[in-house]
Amino acid sequence: MENIKPMNININKAAINGNIYDVYSYDDFTNQKNIFDKTAVLVDYKDQKILLPYRGDKRDQVTPGIYNAGCVDFCIYPPDEQLNDYIPEKIININNNDDIKEVYKNQKDINKLMEPWISNPDNVTKFPIHPDDQPEMVGLKSAWNAKEANFDDYGSLFGDNFPNDKRQMKNHSATLNIIKRFAKNCDMEVEIIFRDKNPDVLNPMNTEIHAILTGE
Repeated sequence: MENIKPMNININKAAINGNIYDVYSYDDFTNQKNIFDKTAVLVDYKDQKILLPYRGDKRDQVTPGIYNAGCVDFCIYPPDEQLNDYIPEKIININNNDDIKEVYKNQKDINKLMEPWISNPDNVTKFPIHPDDQPEMVGLKSAWNAKEANFDDYGSLFGDNFPNDKRQMKNHSATLNIIKRFAKNCDMEVEIIFRDKNPDVLNPMNTEIHAILTGE
């Protein structure tokens, strides 16, 4: 057993759009025998280093990423207005040659990457909007992001369940209870409107029904 050499571990991790990926250069990516979920490739694009998630052989070919087309791969790059969403803030390297202090620091950095938000130097919390987010989650994240505030400042209003409430923002959908809870604790009013889908529906209401979800 003493002659067994330690495994050579050298992993890079980074987060974009609220998801953590194992990061590869394109050359290392093409040499991989097994490609797993949560793999992304670091590429040069418009004078930036961006991460493109590997999306396998999915056929939508619209969401930015690297797609498998048999013997070749091809890239879908993000439009200019989404480019910043694919620029990693930090790439963390994990190496089995690291000392215990570096291992501890890297683990703390990875835990921070797992948080479902991004904080800028002014401590303004931004919840990244994912391409798979449902409309109600897009609305909830967009409403919070418009506040330009630090989400942790609202922790006392959420109470002991605050850590779990934060994790809800990693989901791609939101229940009415979550929306009402966030709105109440973050000083928002939420209204839903019932109306005819179009003028030709069967038995039209011919009116709009408004309900304030956060009303007393």
